[in-house]
Amino acid sequence: MYKRKTVDCYAIEGFYEGCGWDIECYCDDWKDAKIQLKTYRENVSYPVRIKKWREKIKEA
Repeated sequence: MYKRKTVDCYAIEGFYEGCGWDIECYCDDWKDAKIQLKTYRENVSYPVRIKKWREKIKEA
């Protein structure tokens, strides 16, 4: 049986003039990231996005 060697990670990033993209918060899954993105877009005036990457699973 196939076992994944990576896990998906999500973060909400905000764009700051002169500084670039910076992580606002980390999210557990895609659904949570979409909810957080909507909340940020309703409450801030700067651009925000979801950033996704994969990290290797550390084996014990």
